[in-house]
Amino acid sequence: MKKASEKKAPKKKAPTQKTSTMKWGKNSPWFIGIVGGLIGAFLVGVVLFYFFGHREQQIYRAIFMTSVNNADRLLEKNMIEDALVIYNDIANKVSARGDPELYATVKNGQGVCYYNVALVRDKEENLLKAVSAFQKALEIRTIEKYPDDYATTQNNLGNAYRTLAETKDNEKYLNKAFEAFAEALKVYTRDKYPVGYAATQNNLGAAYGTLSEFRDKDENLAKAVQAFEEALTIRTIAKYPLDYASTQNNLGNAYRALAEVKHTKGNLLKAVGDFKGALKVYTLNEYPLDYALTQNNLGNAYAALAAVQDKDGNAARAVRAFEEALKVYTLGKYPAQFRTVTATMEEAKTKLR
Repeated sequence: MKKASEKKAPKKKAPTQKTSTMKWGKNSPWFIGIVGGLIGAFLVGVVLFYFFGHREQQIYRAIFMTSVNNADRLLEKNMIEDALVIYNDIANKVSARGDPELYATVKNGQGVCYYNVALVRDKEENLLKAVSAFQKALEIRTIEKYPDDYATTQNNLGNAYRTLAETKDNEKYLNKAFEAFAEALKVYTRDKYPVGYAATQNNLGAAYGTLSEFRDKDENLAKAVQAFEEALTIRTIAKYPLDYASTQNNLGNAYRALAEVKHTKGNLLKAVGDFKGALKVYTLNEYPLDYALTQNNLGNAYAALAAVQDKDGNAARAVRAFEEALKVYTLGKYPAQFRTVTATMEEAKTKLR
């Protein structure tokens, strides 16, 4: 018997697994993750660069500011040349674009130094350097952004121009001085900035005194007197003794010059009083150079007064004042001043014979 043929069940094929292919589109999580990581790393780098770069800038600025403060202190001690070396060194390392405030501070300091050096040597050359430095400072120190600093530098610029006018015998520099002082007074009002106002009035008086040598002597000396007297309403001996003495000396010189034009006796007596006022502060021990300068001015006033009143008495007072000046103006230390004062003193002595 034949066996019934058994039908074999067909073999089932194992289901084929599809290999998934990752699509690298914009929305792919892999793409987003990698790009996000790169952006994050970049931002961290930027932050770190800024932080450390900014930190480095702060460190350098702190170093420069310490140097500026050192230079300022040297300037206050009248160590002008040493201060100038520091200012010049910093000026070579900072720029108006990189650190405008520091740059302007350094330029103003440079200008002050060059102005003071000009009083000793190479007058015109150093005054022109001072003017240039102040002008560069004023490119940053505008009246809108830095009104106080603007006024300070304009006042300094005015002084440089005034002294330059004396050196060059040129009235155009005086006009620029007056413009600078006018700009300073836009900020330095009497009520808000009395000290700055008084300083500018003092400088304005000196400028009018210089202008009187060019023209309108009587009128400009009267303006000089007015400016000095205005300064002295703030510069009292109790509050600002050194400023008081400086302005008293300036006022005395203005009255002495005015005596050559009118009211000789009255103006000379005022000059004598002003010089004596300055000498209340300028003592021989504390301020020998200022003492000598003021004693010399006092001697000149007494010598002029001897021509109109009490000839012998005022001539004797003139000689005594000159002798006091010569305690400082020795031949060894100040030969030029020694010779000038000695010659004037000998002339005063002839009135006693």
